[in-house]
Amino acid sequence: MPTGRPGDSTCVLTYDVVSEPTPIQVSQGSTPKTATLRITVTNHQQRAVHIASVRFTFPVGIGSCDLSNNPGSAEPQANDTAKWRFELDGDTPGSALLTPKRSATVPPGGELELALAHIEINAEVGTSKLTIEERIKDVPDSETEEWPLAKVPAGFTTGDFRPETLLVASGTPAELTWRGDSRPGATYTMLHDGEPCDVTGVRYWPSPPLHRDTAFTLVVAVTEGGNTAEYAMNTMVTVARPDLVVNDLTVNGNTTLTYLSAAFDLGDAPSLTYTAETDGFLVGHVRADQDVPDTEDPPPTLTVTVTPAGRPGRLTSVQSRLAERAPGDPGSRLTAVVPRGSTVTVARTGTTPSTHGLTWLPFGTGELKEATGDAPPA
Repeated sequence: MPTGRPGDSTCVLTYDVVSEPTPIQVSQGSTPKTATLRITVTNHQQRAVHIASVRFTFPVGIGSCDLSNNPGSAEPQANDTAKWRFELDGDTPGSALLTPKRSATVPPGGELELALAHIEINAEVGTSKLTIEERIKDVPDSETEEWPLAKVPAGFTTGDFRPETLLVASGTPAELTWRGDSRPGATYTMLHDGEPCDVTGVRYWPSPPLHRDTAFTLVVAVTEGGNTAEYAMNTMVTVARPDLVVNDLTVNGNTTLTYLSAAFDLGDAPSLTYTAETDGFLVGHVRADQDVPDTEDPPPTLTVTVTPAGRPGRLTSVQSRLAERAPGDPGSRLTAVVPRGSTVTVARTGTTPSTHGLTWLPFGTGELKEATGDAPPA
């Protein structure tokens, strides 16, 4: 489904296309609706780019994939007519050609502002496109990219997709709002890091808890007469102190791998269940208060079961048959790797009195919380 910016462009220059109005509305009745395509051309290269030509083309006709059945209504406009020529191509309906006057180039960081103004839109709902064909001087092959152009029913409006706050704390959801008309055949779908979510019946949506910067796309689909227009709006939410995903990491100064540890035990409970808010290690130990003969079974045992979301659990356990050998002897120890979001069940068994303890070593700012919502004592 279209999401606005082309993801596979090989063009040398960067093109941004925005329609006015957005989304485009189809014509209804005797007076045609019009739209303007505003195009920003930017050079993000470290060198000047010498354009041979750039062609901008939209489909012509009365169908749902066509934009206009009156291509001559388009009016090419450019902000720098001293250096650039931007004109309709009389031999190719629906096409406008950008060419330099003399030997103009786009310098590093330079921009051109173009527009195809007052295009009369046809009457069929659907998704059209603007094709950009770029030719660079002394480069034999051209490069192309396509921008989807949604054509929604006359009177249909949507927009103002934004978060309540641009910055949220790690582990906090984003709160997203938008406006949009409700009508038969109109659906709203939220795309994010998780599964797509149908938000047709609401105009407010809290995301799952965020742990890294996250992009959101709201796709609005409107169907009429068997044809569908798809229009996408994008926004971004930044997470303070996010979890990091890296490949190669070079550290040139002081750094902290783990945050403050939290020590706790099960108290009088034989077992407790926790949820991990971040990645970390759970270190545990158990020590019998008196020696346990081999003939006596079972000895004091400490068990940790880690169950990541959607995957089988992993069990780690340790036993103790010996009492304290020296002051401070922790007994038998275990270490469990705990991915974020895992369910962690800690249990102890055995009839011989024993001493045990656990330590949570987080890699992020999250806690190891009891399933009831209370954190273990630190």
